[in-house]
Amino acid sequence: MSNRRDFVTKTIPGLLLGAAALSAPAIVRANKRPVIRVGLGPQQPTQADTKRVWEPVYKMICDQIGADLELRVANDWAGISVALATQQIDVAQMGPWGYVLAKKKGEAQAIGMLTIQGRDYYKAIVVARPDLKITRFPEDAKGLSMQMLDVGSTSGWLVPTHFLKSKGIDPKNYFGKYAEGASAAAAQMATVNGQVDLATGWDTHRNTMIRNGQITETSNRVVWESQPLPNEPVVIRSGFDPEMAKRLQAALAGLPADVAQKMLPWPYSGFISTDHAPYAKLETMGTDLGVLKA
Repeated sequence: MSNRRDFVTKTIPGLLLGAAALSAPAIVRANKRPVIRVGLGPQQPTQADTKRVWEPVYKMICDQIGADLELRVANDWAGISVALATQQIDVAQMGPWGYVLAKKKGEAQAIGMLTIQGRDYYKAIVVARPDLKITRFPEDAKGLSMQMLDVGSTSGWLVPTHFLKSKGIDPKNYFGKYAEGASAAAAQMATVNGQVDLATGWDTHRNTMIRNGQITETSNRVVWESQPLPNEPVVIRSGFDPEMAKRLQAALAGLPADVAQKMLPWPYSGFISTDHAPYAKLETMGTDLGVLKA
């Protein structure tokens, strides 16, 4: 490219925790209900949006199982994985790859999965500036600038990186400029504003931005999408009370459809029970890339 533009500023890893990060089981305060510490990945455009949308849902779920809620939002997808693996939180709604990392590092366990309009899957995507003529990806994208999300992101790093390397392509050398660490919303907007040529993301997030009027269908263009990927899991940390885990799993899966439609952000439609099986293929990808030990 003749014109090199600045890339999106990287986010700072970590979780917005209070001064006293606790590592005991779901905290029991004297003469009070147990407290479940829930952490969320940066699913919505901002941390404040994520907390506003999901806090009422998890408060209702905690009330159903006789517990109080402490909820925090991570700065990035890697941060929520670290917080769960190090037992700074008890429960996380997180990215699939982040869950796999937390399972490897701290024996975290998936108990639930979000559904999207009744589906248990989504897709990773690569978007491009609307004026770029890319018929085949990645063949027509060599030398263009690429913005990926943080390395804890399933669709924004793991899946597209695995796809490229399966074709013998090292993305850090293949693209004219390459960067990691942007938030999903910032990466989308970077292609819209012409800061970068290409960016990774996921279809659910882009569709939500379109629905909310932040971008339009033609603001950028999808030039690649992955095979179906398992939706975001709800995960418990190692050592979490097994009885409480069963109650939590049942409460999530038992969320009535009309309540889910009213409370969950579009296009989420509820929760289903799950285990590790749907996420095993992501573990294989991580092993293929050398991020996880076989």
